[in-house]
Amino acid sequence: MLRASALFTVCFVALNAFAGQYDFLRGNEGAQKEFRTLLESGNYSQALMAWETSYFGTPFSQSPTGIATWAYLLYQNGLPYTALETLIQNTSPAQIDPQLVKIWSTELKKSQWIQKGWIVTTGGWKTVVNNEPVSILIKNKNSATLAFQRASKLGPENINEKARIWWQIATQSPQIGDLDSSLKALKLLRESGQTAIGQDMINMTQGRVLYQKKDLAAALNFYQQVPKSSSLWLEAVEERAWTHLRMEDYDKAFGVVNTAISPVFAPLAGPETFFLANLMAYRVCDYPRVFSNSEIFKKRHKMRLNEIQELAQKGSSAKMNQIFDRFEQSGVSQESAGPLVEAAPRQLFHDQQFIRYMESRRQVIAEVNKATQLFDQSKALGINPELERMLIKEKQQADELKQKAYSRARTLAQVDLKEYHVVLNKMHVIEGEIIERLHLDDNLKGQRSKLSKNDDKGDVLVFPSGDEVWMDELDNYKARVKDCPTLKGASL
Repeated sequence: MLRASALFTVCFVALNAFAGQYDFLRGNEGAQKEFRTLLESGNYSQALMAWETSYFGTPFSQSPTGIATWAYLLYQNGLPYTALETLIQNTSPAQIDPQLVKIWSTELKKSQWIQKGWIVTTGGWKTVVNNEPVSILIKNKNSATLAFQRASKLGPENINEKARIWWQIATQSPQIGDLDSSLKALKLLRESGQTAIGQDMINMTQGRVLYQKKDLAAALNFYQQVPKSSSLWLEAVEERAWTHLRMEDYDKAFGVVNTAISPVFAPLAGPETFFLANLMAYRVCDYPRVFSNSEIFKKRHKMRLNEIQELAQKGSSAKMNQIFDRFEQSGVSQESAGPLVEAAPRQLFHDQQFIRYMESRRQVIAEVNKATQLFDQSKALGINPELERMLIKEKQQADELKQKAYSRARTLAQVDLKEYHVVLNKMHVIEGEIIERLHLDDNLKGQRSKLSKNDDKGDVLVFPSGDEVWMDELDNYKARVKDCPTLKGASL
């Protein structure tokens, strides 16, 4: 009997807690009572339809609690982006009923749009989740220490806010030579369980910091941890080649750079990759390869350079329009761009600002379609003015996000053009140096050292380096390069 009584008490308390979740909604008769019942039962679709007959046009609907209630209806009906913007832009937790603040606090902490910072909290909502862009200037080691202290004051529930501070330390400290602070911040990012910064970005940054520290073997280890699925992978391959070159391991450097300039990655390899390939060939005196690489570079990049110039000058291009259409269908990625990827700025696929604009537009377009369906359903009950106004606003917002995305793409295209200018000058310097060397010793009278013994054993296939590409070869090239000849007997 006691056990049954205890069970009844638990169930009664649980039901009371559930029933009291929407006590802030006044009115126990008619449409308002029905609306509250629909919410308590989780029938959010019907509750949205019932909003007009229960509360629309009343003082409650214009109050902060009413606006937050309407936003909650949108959120639960598959319109999270619109709902969160409605909530954050038009209300403050201090003005809303505490019960509803508690409900929204839970949703904000688990929303990907909030946690990724694509919708930024403002005003009083920053006390619930503060995801505003972190503005920290690391001028010296003391600045980094203060930034660490700022992060440590935040509780574990604000782990992504901590991560944004650590990321600023990690990326700014190397600029003032404070590599230890950067490595400490990267370790915290890796081990904290945060979701604000991608693991591929962390590994790439750690590789670069260790390279700067001249711990080249460790740098290689982190570059190799960037997965092939990441948009940063080809950059990691290129930087591995630079690392091998700095270690004067020309065999491995040549093998890795062969992957980077493979025809398979022709749409992705930037001018810096070809400069590296030419510098490598120059170091080992493979002069024909330098001029061959330059010819390949011209052929591959002629069209791309024209597209990038058009985007940088006009702010759009025919191929970028097609790329945008692909992004709206499948999201921002190199795979989505497909064969058109070569017409896009290189940093486009991991530029957080561009991704935020484009993914937000993609979500808003999806919500326009969803809201249109809800609006059509509401016509059976009479036109819903709130949904109609919301649709108009969403369509305007989608257009604004597209313009912001194009503006960012144009800025990135201008960055690409500057890179082309710098790299082309460097490649011309290499070619000029080669011509001078050949003029000094046109017969290459020096002697090359003998090839080292090939120690490959077992079932090893050796593929000749040429135009044909075997997929198993990529990122697994091995090379043995000859030393440069000495310029014995060279004369003017």
